Formats: sequence, C-alpha cells, structure tokens
Amino acid sequence: MPNKRHARKHHRDATRLASAGSLRTALTGFGRAAAAYRSYLEARGDDTARDELADLLAEQARVHTALGEHTRTAKALTERLEHLRQLEADRGRIAATELDLADAYLRSGRLLTATTCADGAVRAYDHREATDPAEPGFSELACALSRNARILCRAADPDLAVGAADQAARMLLAIPDLGSDPARPVHLRQALALAVELHAAAGRSSFAQGAARLLAEHFPSQEPPWPAADAARPLTLRSALASAGRLRAFSDPKLVDRLCPDPASHSAPPAVSARCDPGLAPVALHAVQGAVEALRASHPSIAWRMATEIHYLLTAADRQGERNLRLNFRDHGPVWMTMLLCLAESAARTPALAADLASVLAELLERLRLRHAADGHGPLASAAERFIDRYRSDR
Repeated sequence: MPNKRHARKHHRDATRLASAGSLRTALTGFGRAAAAYRSYLEARGDDTARDELADLLAEQARVHTALGEHTRTAKALTERLEHLRQLEADRGRIAATELDLADAYLRSGRLLTATTCADGAVRAYDHREATDPAEPGFSELACALSRNARILCRAADPDLAVGAADQAARMLLAIPDLGSDPARPVHLRQALALAVELHAAAGRSSFAQGAARLLAEHFPSQEPPWPAADAARPLTLRSALASAGRLRAFSDPKLVDRLCPDPASHSAPPAVSARCDPGLAPVALHAVQGAVEALRASHPSIAWRMATEIHYLLTAADRQGERNLRLNFRDHGPVWMTMLLCLAESAARTPALAADLASVLAELLERLRLRHAADGHGPLASAAERFIDRYRSDR
C-alpha cells in the first residue's frame, strides 16, 4: 500500500541533499518522493498530502532551475499548479506559481507562452484591493508587476514593459517598511533599472534621468543601464504599426492610439490585459492581420511584433470572456490562425520558439475544431498540422 510516511522521508532526505549542494542526488530523491505521493493520492483523497506534493514540486523546480534545466522546471511547476487548483488555494499562491512558471518559460526561450502565462498571473491579483501600501496585497501586486516587466521586456512590447516597471517602482517606493521583506528591494532595483533602460532607449531622457536618480538614491552601488549611443530604438507595437502604415500595409491610424496608450503616463498599462478594452481585440485582429501577411517576408520583425501583440491581446480577451470573440469565433478563429502561421518562418529559426509556436497553434487548432470554426478551412488546418508535427515538443 502507498505510504505517506515514506513519501515524507524521501522528501526530507532530498531537501537535505539540495541544501548541501548535491543537486543531482537530490533530484532523485524528489522524484521518489513525488512518485510516492502520487501513488498515495491515487488510493485516497488527502488534501494534506496534495499540499505537501505541491511544495515538493516547488523545491524540485528550484533545483532544476539551479541546474539550468528550465524545461523540467516548467514541467514541475505545471504539475504544482494543477495540485494548487485542486486544493482551491488562495489566488496569491496560485499567481506566484504562475509567475514562476512564466519565468521558466522565458528562460527556456518560449516567449509566447511566457507572456500569456505572466499576464494571467497579474490578472489574478485583485487590483482593486491593492490600494493600501501597508497591506500585503499591495506589496504582492507590486512585486508581480516588477516580474511582469522583466518578462515583457524580453518577450513583448517594450511600452508595456516600461509601464509595468514604472508602476511597480511607484508602488514599492510607497511601502513604509520596504526592507521588511528582502524580496521587495530586489524588485525595486530591477524595476528602476528597467525603467532607466527603456525610457532612455525610447528617447524619454527626462523620465530615464528621474528613474536613475531614484536608483542612485536607493542603490548607490547600482550603475544605471544606459543604452549605447548608437543603439536602435526598441520596436514597440506603436512603432511597428506606424512603420506598417508608411509601407502602406496598414491603414487605420485611429486604432493605433486606442491600442497603444502613452507609456510614460501614470495610467500606462502594466500588462497585456490592461492595454485596452477586451472588445477591441477582434477588431485589432482584422485590422492588423493583412499587414502581418504583407510584411512577413520583407519586414519580419515588424510582422512579428504586430502578430504577437495581437495574439497576446486575443488570449487575454478570451480569458476575460469577451463576448464577440466567443460568439463569433467561426469568423475570428481562422483569421487568428492565419496571422500566427505568418510567424512560422521566423519562429523556425529558433528551436524553442518553433516549439512554442507549435504548441500555441495546436491549442488554437483544437479550439477551432471544438467550436466548428475549422469547417471550410482545410488548407489552413493542414498548414498548421504540418508545422505542429514538425516542431512541437512535449518534453
């Protein structure tokens, strides 16, 4: 019979080995403990054992991360999330794990999934309750926004990243006992450094200097990360759409302001799901998809920025239950798939991105079929299947 005591013993032994630096041996112990917990849970429902397994998986993920095994980190955290949801754990605990998972995806090069995963985590926090700097929820959201800023900086629109960094910094600076949690100063330093870098790269020198002064005041040993004088400006969604307009591939200038709020304002969106009203997502899809298709060969970076940002926006809108997107998925779904397939050639140059796009396409294709939106789109489905078969990896 499965025995919880054996699982706990393996867990304790593995934790000691990890603390002593024997990481590979510790992983063997974590694997044995996890297997024992799973067997025990198959035999009987035990929330205590499930909670212990969830904590074990977090430890296992940290060891994989220390060894640079980010795909395995993601696998352990994905299982941890499943257990936490079965336990109906509090939102903060689930959201923190989702951010850990997003970081693992980012480190493994799966940028598309990292962005959507992080956005889901940030949305899970109750922003309406995070109004009092003395409350734990305020600090948790601030740290989450700082983490989201780093992910957005690597994987998405730099304007969203700087909005997240600025808001995180403002919130953290408002906390009266910032140093009582050692994680908070780390997130503040990262948010301020990112704000300096992104504002300076975009030519907003006064904002960059303001962030640099705060960085010097709170972290005197930290050098502000000024970009090189000849560095190219980061490609934002606004600049991508403007370029597409100059190239006569995009012809809706009024949509640009609705999709791309001022990144330097106090109300700048700090996350994909805060970019605009979710009802604008399907409108943006049909307005931008043609430009993505027209520019995918001649200007792949512009096409990539437009397509990925619209994909992120659609995913966020779908999670929020946007009515038009769901009721008219037969109209919107195939266009969404067509737009993503325009990224196939660019993604294929990087194995991790190719695997990530294949996974995204597989999920979307399944939804097209479940909602009977693939009918009449045989060539489109076949093209997606070919890419999925060639590049998808479930390792």
